[in-house]
Amino acid sequence: MLVERFGSEQVWFTITSKRGADRRVGAAAGYEDAREVARLEHGETALTVAADPAVAQALRQDALPLAWGLLVTLELRSILLERQSELDDAVFQLRALRQVARLLASVHSTDETEHLIVDFTAEVFIASWVCLYRPRKDVYAAVAFRSRDELPAPEAIPREGLDGAVPLGGSACACDEPAVATMVPPGTQFLVPLDAGSERMAVLAFGPRVTGQQLGNAELELAGTLSFAAAIALKNAALVEELHSAATTDQLTELYNRRALEERLKAELQRASRHELKTSVVLIDIDQFKLVNDSLGHLAGDRLLVILAKIFSQQSRNLDIVGRLGGDEFLVILPMTSAEEALIYVKRVKEMLRRMPEDHPEFGPQTISLGIAEAQHHGSTMSTLLRAADGALYRAKRGGGNRVEIAEAEDGAG
Repeated sequence: MLVERFGSEQVWFTITSKRGADRRVGAAAGYEDAREVARLEHGETALTVAADPAVAQALRQDALPLAWGLLVTLELRSILLERQSELDDAVFQLRALRQVARLLASVHSTDETEHLIVDFTAEVFIASWVCLYRPRKDVYAAVAFRSRDELPAPEAIPREGLDGAVPLGGSACACDEPAVATMVPPGTQFLVPLDAGSERMAVLAFGPRVTGQQLGNAELELAGTLSFAAAIALKNAALVEELHSAATTDQLTELYNRRALEERLKAELQRASRHELKTSVVLIDIDQFKLVNDSLGHLAGDRLLVILAKIFSQQSRNLDIVGRLGGDEFLVILPMTSAEEALIYVKRVKEMLRRMPEDHPEFGPQTISLGIAEAQHHGSTMSTLLRAADGALYRAKRGGGNRVEIAEAEDGAG
């Protein structure tokens, strides 16, 4: 408007703000000869109007009210941007808290919880990568990692060194300290310890933000709040898994207990029937176990059960289910295996038993009796299949022990 009115392009506006660098609007050349015709300040913003000496005097009267209106407009814009930033921060925090509520509202496995923490913190802080470390003996091992650039998972961090640099109960911290920077992956911007009371559950490491912005105090405080919730979620997941393990695991041998074995066998029989697969069970009884208890004591008997349980488990495949029914009786479920194929498993177990006196001479030679039954062929339900395996085991015991018998049709009859 001024250019058109006074017939000169030699007019400049310079905006100075405490929030950023000076900005000048006007012709590309000639400013070095310009004269200031108006200068106003309002709040944190200052506006200077300058013009070519030829029009400066004529411009001075109109420049002041124009500059004042422009200055107020700029200040209002600055306030609106600041309010928008505050609103963005509020939305940012609400989004983070909503994620935390989702995390704590339902119980997940430890593995699921670890990955959920990494996923939601990566989204909340818009980080290029996030890594969750869990304590493993003398290191913090990377157990969950997310990277926008598909980077490989970072190496473990020395546990003693990191605990010394970031003490228990500490808050989120930047990685500009040399003592911390040398231990964490290159490019790590900040660390967040996940502490639950007197226990350090994990440590979160964050790479640079995708936006290139640095984290301020508000974000670090939010990271501290989220870290407590994440630590509690990890603790809850661990407690749930412990409770589940206690309900399904034999306390002495750490194998499946009777209840868990029955649930797994029912599921395997349903799957075998649905897909026409073969599934076999092997019922195992330790020969002369009472003599061990009577001669060496019950503690020795318990130790023998643990040793044999380890042998039964080690000789099984990943898909097999091994458990203790009670006393000195064990059950092995072999999915996708016929009765004849189950003899391969039995052969491996017997070979290990022959070597046992070398490592445990106090027990002497140990033998077992086994009964094998195949689903559908010897029984289509859990009760008929186990009854068939038990009948085969009875024949093996009656034959003097240290034998394996495959069930006959009448063994599973009710």
